[in-house]
Amino acid sequence: MFGKILSLICVSILVLANCARPKYVEETTSYQAPAGKVESSADCSNVFSESKYCLSWYWENKPTAKHAGSLIFKIYRLNQFDKTAVPVDFKPIPDVVLWMPSMGHGSAPTQTTRLDVGTYRASNVFFIMPGDWDIRFSVKDENDASKTVDGVNVTISI
Repeated sequence: MFGKILSLICVSILVLANCARPKYVEETTSYQAPAGKVESSADCSNVFSESKYCLSWYWENKPTAKHAGSLIFKIYRLNQFDKTAVPVDFKPIPDVVLWMPSMGHGSAPTQTTRLDVGTYRASNVFFIMPGDWDIRFSVKDENDASKTVDGVNVTISI
């Protein structure tokens, strides 16, 4: 009798354990913020010095010792109402310069192309030696593309 009760308890535990939702399964219901609370995914940790526009960037293809890479960057401002990202577009297209401050020189010029409103690709990103590098994102004057009017530096270590 005790063996049957123990078996019944073990089977019950196994059945209940198998009914638990696995942690790797994503919820299908969407999260909604409570009324009056708006969430923003915009991270404004890289800020242009004059305009206070925000910059986000990521590697599209990381550069290696043998191959140049590319990165995607976005320039935006935070909406005053809910702090969501609002793309900001520039003419002429912003520049990306790779600079090694400790050595006082840069790398080969990058090429920047516009992908969408406020979204750009910098290609030919190549670091000629290991060390600390600045990725300098700059915005040019609309009437004189030789003049830089705003910028932000991101320091990385290679």
